[in-house]
Amino acid sequence: MTHSDLLAARTKPGAEISLRQLVPTLVLDVALPILVFFVLTSHGVSKLLALVAGGAFPALNVGRTWVGSRKIQPLGVIVITFLAIGTAASLISGSVFVALVKDFILTGTFGLLCLGSLLGPGRPLMFYLLRQFIAGDDPGRLQWWEGLWQHPRFRAAQSLVTAVWGLAYVVEAIIGTALAWSLPPAQVVILSPILALGVLTALAAWTRSYLLTLRAQHGFAVPAG
Repeated sequence: MTHSDLLAARTKPGAEISLRQLVPTLVLDVALPILVFFVLTSHGVSKLLALVAGGAFPALNVGRTWVGSRKIQPLGVIVITFLAIGTAASLISGSVFVALVKDFILTGTFGLLCLGSLLGPGRPLMFYLLRQFIAGDDPGRLQWWEGLWQHPRFRAAQSLVTAVWGLAYVVEAIIGTALAWSLPPAQVVILSPILALGVLTALAAWTRSYLLTLRAQHGFAVPAG
């Protein structure tokens, strides 16, 4: 279960997350990067190379979901692209700091994209991401989700969700960058994935609760099937 899997499960009405579903993300996105960093540095590998090596596991987690679903998700492509760019920038610059903050650059960029989407005439970014997670490729659900846009309360809710996610991720990026600047790399390696997973879990849980409340109050029932 990647971060996008967690969001999908939390936003689908009635969905619950079991420990078994969460284990792959905890192992690949949290435990293994930390373990690899400390094992490699204890054997004389530079902090920079240890950070780069540990960063491969979140990418493998995205690939794992692609293989399991037999479908490449756009969000996963974005994550892989930013990881590759961040890794290349870290190696070219030779900077441990860049390697530590590369994930937070992705986080902050996503937050800014969310906030920026509220300024244009189009629909907010989270409308499209939630559509993928909630409706998937089901024609009936897609038609239902698109039809909800005619309701002013639904449009306002999508703007609110997008604003909350955008602000939360910008704040997370600022906090993470400050941690990378002020703390030793070994501490940042531990704190960064915990911070990221904690913020995502809180946002996904709030979004699911908010959407369920919205559905109950305004009758935006999910079609059967």
